[in-house]
Amino acid sequence: MIDVFFLVLQKLESENIPYMLVGSVAAMVYGEPRMTNDMDLVIDIQPEHAKKLIELFPIEEFYCPPIEVLSSEIVHRGQFNLIHQGTSIKIDLMVRKNTEHSKVEFNRRLKVPFWNNTEVYIATAEDIIIKKLSFYREGGSEKHLKDIRGILAESEVDKNYLDKWVKELRLSTEWNKL
Repeated sequence: MIDVFFLVLQKLESENIPYMLVGSVAAMVYGEPRMTNDMDLVIDIQPEHAKKLIELFPIEEFYCPPIEVLSSEIVHRGQFNLIHQGTSIKIDLMVRKNTEHSKVEFNRRLKVPFWNNTEVYIATAEDIIIKKLSFYREGGSEKHLKDIRGILAESEVDKNYLDKWVKELRLSTEWNKL
């Protein structure tokens, strides 16, 4: 699985497509390991680069949505999946939103050691917590709270930054559940 993750990251980096690792894989970097079946990435890409994604992820290697779907998702700042043909491993690609927090979050991303002396761009621990709180609000899955608890147990966080965004994004109810 990790080989497929690195293949995707290397392809993005080879074309200078800005990305950051988010979701459960990112939460594991700051917290506790757990099983996951996919990798979540935020990418910062423009509609004119949709064709480049088709070229980077050819059908022989990955299922990649048609260019019309990619273009639409990029314009609407949505998301789409890549599926590795040989393993069925799924990579969720989310186009960076145009909100204040999304801009700040992406600008705060860090390049950190990840696996076998490879470095990857990853969201900060605080921003992963904020997203996990938001996902918990949307779906109620306890796995998000467990991931947050793991991050808080294993990593230092900027409490002032967390407080600011928890308040601005109205995540106080979810934060208080912790």
